[in-house]
Amino acid sequence: MENHFGYNQKRGPGEALLSLVVPVYNEEEGIREAYGVLKQAAEETGYEYEIVLSDNGSEDQTERIIREIAAEDPACKYVRLSRNFGYQINISVGMAYARGDAMIVIDSDLQDPPELIGEFLRLWREGYDIVYGNRVKRTEEPRLRIMLTMATRRIISWFSDQPLPTHSGDFRLVSRQVRDVLLRMPESTRYVRSMVHWVGFREIGVPYERRGRQYDEAQKRQWGTSVLMLVRIAFDAIFNSSLKPLRFFSLLGVLVIGISGVLTLIYTYLRLVDPTTPRGFATQTVISLIHLAVTSLGIGILGEYIGRIYTEIKGRPLWIVNYTMNVNRELPPVFSPTGVDGLAYQPTKDSGKKTE
Repeated sequence: MENHFGYNQKRGPGEALLSLVVPVYNEEEGIREAYGVLKQAAEETGYEYEIVLSDNGSEDQTERIIREIAAEDPACKYVRLSRNFGYQINISVGMAYARGDAMIVIDSDLQDPPELIGEFLRLWREGYDIVYGNRVKRTEEPRLRIMLTMATRRIISWFSDQPLPTHSGDFRLVSRQVRDVLLRMPESTRYVRSMVHWVGFREIGVPYERRGRQYDEAQKRQWGTSVLMLVRIAFDAIFNSSLKPLRFFSLLGVLVIGISGVLTLIYTYLRLVDPTTPRGFATQTVISLIHLAVTSLGIGILGEYIGRIYTEIKGRPLWIVNYTMNVNRELPPVFSPTGVDGLAYQPTKDSGKKTE
């Protein structure tokens, strides 16, 4: 059976293919163990499956280890990028090369429990095209990191023009139909979580308890990297999916103008009533500083939007693939959803049968 878009709606074991999309970067300490856990979880579902490992140009031994895994297991699909294109692009790469009818994005540190894969698939069989994990509690992580992460997510949700679940992350299932829509969205500074909810298909959240990183002690200690990543994600999420910063700046400007007008009337009245009234140097200085701050803030916000416009109009490919292993999906090595240099992505309508 097919829906109006021509996509296969068979969703049971033996009738559909499951793709686990795993973005990786410098995961040498835990990738082999994590792959074993994910493989077992996929086998327990009863579905035919593939595990797509998208390597964002790892600089440690991750590449060597995954090559060894892929040489032994044809279910391991390895995509090696030419360099680090960023986490959000890496997720997009994994989904682009996945062939499943259902695709689940899960990190290799296994903070998000693979045990929920079965529940995600059950809800997908019921007709949901998007099933996302909803973090009701975070454990085994430093309290400060949790506070920073949650504050960042609340800020992103507040600024977003499209309502976003505050406690959701990148751990989610999407149907192939949703994936195809996402890959036709051309923005290069991507925030996949917002894009997924923007498409508007039927969705549902699954509550779960998020734990600490199960592997890779070195990654746990990278505090500076984590904080910078949060800042970068927040900027991309806010400025790529919302005009609220510009509106906020406009309202702030109106507020400052209003305050200045009121003070002008007050000082004019005082000078008329009592010519000896002090000129109010301190107040004028404060007002001048406020104007300067608002102007600087406005220029900074405009710069963020203009910078993103500049990035988009260059029309560069979203990513460049160095090589692949066990992949027979025909995608150009230089990927552009807008058809730059004649390379364009076309949505697939195949049945998602298991790759050879």
